[in-house]
Amino acid sequence: MRSILSFISVLSLIVVGCSSDEDISDGPATTIEYKYLAHNQWIYARMNHDYLWREDMPDSLDCDYTLTPPDFFKTLLSPKDRFSYLTNNPAYRPANIHNYGIAYQAYSDMTGNQAIQILYTTSEEAKSRGIKRGDFFQVTDQLPHAIRLAKVALDDQGIFVKEGNPEIELSSHLPTPNSTVIVDSVYYADDKTIGYLCYAEYDNISDLYAPLKKFSDHRISDLILDLRYNPGGYVSTCQYLCNCIVPERGYTQIFQQCSYNDILSEFYERTTGDERTYTFFEEVEETGGNTLGTQLVPLNLSKIYVLTSSHTASASEATIVCLRPYMEVTLIGETTVGKGVGSWAIANSEYRYAIQPITMRYYNAQGESTPDDGLSPDYFIPDGYATREKELGDIHEPLLHQALQLICPDWFPPMPTGRNVQPKAYSLTPVGLPSYVTEYNQKQNKI
Repeated sequence: MRSILSFISVLSLIVVGCSSDEDISDGPATTIEYKYLAHNQWIYARMNHDYLWREDMPDSLDCDYTLTPPDFFKTLLSPKDRFSYLTNNPAYRPANIHNYGIAYQAYSDMTGNQAIQILYTTSEEAKSRGIKRGDFFQVTDQLPHAIRLAKVALDDQGIFVKEGNPEIELSSHLPTPNSTVIVDSVYYADDKTIGYLCYAEYDNISDLYAPLKKFSDHRISDLILDLRYNPGGYVSTCQYLCNCIVPERGYTQIFQQCSYNDILSEFYERTTGDERTYTFFEEVEETGGNTLGTQLVPLNLSKIYVLTSSHTASASEATIVCLRPYMEVTLIGETTVGKGVGSWAIANSEYRYAIQPITMRYYNAQGESTPDDGLSPDYFIPDGYATREKELGDIHEPLLHQALQLICPDWFPPMPTGRNVQPKAYSLTPVGLPSYVTEYNQKQNKI
């Protein structure tokens, strides 16, 4: 069977073009050794001012300024740092955005044959072609604005085999029109009305309004927030979602507080009277508040159930941590990434590269942050192949079912042990990161 490795990049949302190092020039230079001097000096100066772990940086006199900016940037990073990155300056960033309406994980079987497994679909075209969560496909061809997929299955030996179905062609869309909300459903059980929101990325706040208004109109008593496929995003969008979820006792209280390095801490203490910065939950009146142009939808809940995976990170983890002082938060799934830090982009129009260094650590109102080793679930359920046999939102999907079982145990009894175990799936080896993580990184223009 044909390998799909050469096609993996085709399915990414953003294809980043970049010149070779030999073509990069940040201005006139008398010798090749000093080609990057000015750019690297700028990188060092900004890192030395904003970087959270600036005390771990090498002395400026010990740095090699003849390195390319990407290599030079790496020499400045602390051993504690897993998240800082260098990017193309927005002025250089291309806009080749290809979206095929699917998220996937690539796998290799025991013979080395590869296929992608669908995690979820985001376009009506993909759904109309019969593509479902859990399906395996081989990418057979790539066209300028489309891809072709052939459906495959696992045989009893755990080997990918063709099913003989006609190939499926998916066209790309420029730009991507998809909402960041994958599923929003309401379930009725006993005296409970339960909302389920599967959320892909903390991006446009406006994407959240309609689902939350739907939950409010149905007067949900419980909320299940599915963040297993959510690598993070904007803090402002995280604050909006939390403000809609938090009970009234959280209004006007601390949503998040942030600490910085010694230089920025001294600056904030001098200008504001406190070395930390604070953001607060808004007071939601009967007419509703307004955050960044989107009306708040108060759900006023006392507890929430959050579904997580090993790729749940950043703003997703902040949602969990920053709600905990005000309500009960139950985690179901896998241990999260452990990104309790944040960053901002730093750019100069004179230079090709911008930097995105970690600049702060966030805490909730009680001074708690996301541990570096991640947030551990209260109920561990791996999001492997066996859990992907059911569509997102299906009450028999294991992570969702566990949450429903905790809310209404009489209506949703525990699943029998071993019900979702399929030994043949264990022969599969993941290849690379899930596509939604790669696409998120490319959207941030990471280098």
